Amino acid sequence: MAKLTKSITINAPVEKVFDFARDVGRLWACFPEVAVRDVEVKPDGVGSSPMVHAHAGDPQRRNHRIRRGRPQPAHRREVLGRPVSTNMFEAEAGGTKLTVDAEWHLPVPPAGPPVEALIMKRSEKDGEAMLAGIKVQVEGTAA
Repeated sequence: MAKLTKSITINAPVEKVFDFARDVGRLWACFPEVAVRDVEVKPDGVGSSPMVHAHAGDPQRRNHRIRRGRPQPAHRREVLGRPVSTNMFEAEAGGTKLTVDAEWHLPVPPAGPPVEALIMKRSEKDGEAMLAGIKVQVEGTAA
């Protein structure tokens, strides 16, 4: 399993950032070069998932988890080739620290681990760009 963790501080209260993230369609629209369709919204946003159409590859349904508070120790999740992202929100310096964990598990030995590592490496800059996009969107509507 490969895991990528990125954080950014957003100059807005936790509730404002959390409310933005509950709408997974708006959230994933901040990801570079993707189109978001067929969003399944669950109560309070927890368990919502969008169908993400990336510039390369097949469309994928993304498992989306959101949690208020500090990041918790990682625990094993079987994602069976589908990425799982967890967004965590923590008050920090008058704003919100948004931490995103993304995990990939391809249960195809021996090819799975190298492919997971490649996916993680290719996703680092996209993850940073997504967080920067979220920051711009939330701070632009914070007034």
